[in-house]
Amino acid sequence: MSLTDKQIFARRRALALIVFALIVALVWGVSSLFTGSSDPVAQPSEAVTQDSEQVFELAECAPGIVTIEAFVGTEAGEERNSYAAAANPAIWYEATNTGIADCLFNVGARVTFFTITSGEETYWSSRDCDRSGLIDSTVTLKANEPLKATPSVWLKVRSSSEGCGEGQMAVPTGGASFFVKAEVNGVISQNSPQFILN
Repeated sequence: MSLTDKQIFARRRALALIVFALIVALVWGVSSLFTGSSDPVAQPSEAVTQDSEQVFELAECAPGIVTIEAFVGTEAGEERNSYAAAANPAIWYEATNTGIADCLFNVGARVTFFTITSGEETYWSSRDCDRSGLIDSTVTLKANEPLKATPSVWLKVRSSSEGCGEGQMAVPTGGASFFVKAEVNGVISQNSPQFILN
């Protein structure tokens, strides 16, 4: 083999090594794009992303944001203010978030109370009922969209430390006038609708 051929061979080998080195560098760079950087500097950006997501989680309704309105009517949820002797009133409430953003509010039976009065006398209070087993129920109150509770029938009886339902003393009827108030999670209804028992 002549000297010229040796030089050509050496140059080709050097060129092959350079090409090989370039290919290795290229493969390494592409793989790092898919596996991600192990650089600790990248970690804070992940924490910022998590914090940003938490900002959009709903918060509890601020004090004074929720209003409660009491209602009396039929078990089907139709308002009524007068009842025949054979009819029993149903009572319920509506909770409204008066703010500009949705928020969380507890409307569970454990924190819901009704009171029925006539004049200065309290005839019935759900606080006298058996409240064991009642639970909380936190819901999303959408801004300015009233949430209507399920109506509950009142049996036209007095409540006492012995209970609030069947077997209790009947209240006066024959045109007697009553008022109902609701309280939910510490918020008392601003109204007290009147109804008459005939």
